[in-house]
Amino acid sequence: MSARVAIFLLIPFALLVSAQIPNDPLIGTWKLNLAKSKYDPGPPPQSQITKYEPSGKDGVKRTIDGVNARGEKDQREENYIFDGKEHPVNNPEADAGVNRRIDAYTTERILTKGGRLLNALRRVVSKDGKALTITEIGINAQGKAFSIVQAYDKQ
Repeated sequence: MSARVAIFLLIPFALLVSAQIPNDPLIGTWKLNLAKSKYDPGPPPQSQITKYEPSGKDGVKRTIDGVNARGEKDQREENYIFDGKEHPVNNPEADAGVNRRIDAYTTERILTKGGRLLNALRRVVSKDGKALTITEIGINAQGKAFSIVQAYDKQ
């Protein structure tokens, strides 16, 4: 088989495979922009890099690598399935979470513990795909209300 014939036969296959991969603007590596972020109450982390990767059908794996406010390494992984159903979570403060996709640029998460609402979070990727804003409100482990707005820049 000539190289031209092989390439001609592979082009439709490549197009079919690429058409099945969703173009999710959340996927990628994001760096926390502390100057644009707000933590009430504080203090904020010293640094944070978050990576979102595709995982299963309409899901993502989130990997966090950073340094918390006390200067300790903060590394963890979470998986989200955007199906609107309750799933167990890997979080010491919560036992279940519901994730749903609002549109191509927006997702939401609700965390609960023992059926009690702990917090709500909304992720919005800018239309140009260069910025991610995560807004979260809820009750922390000490029972105090908190509000966080995290601004991320695409890497």
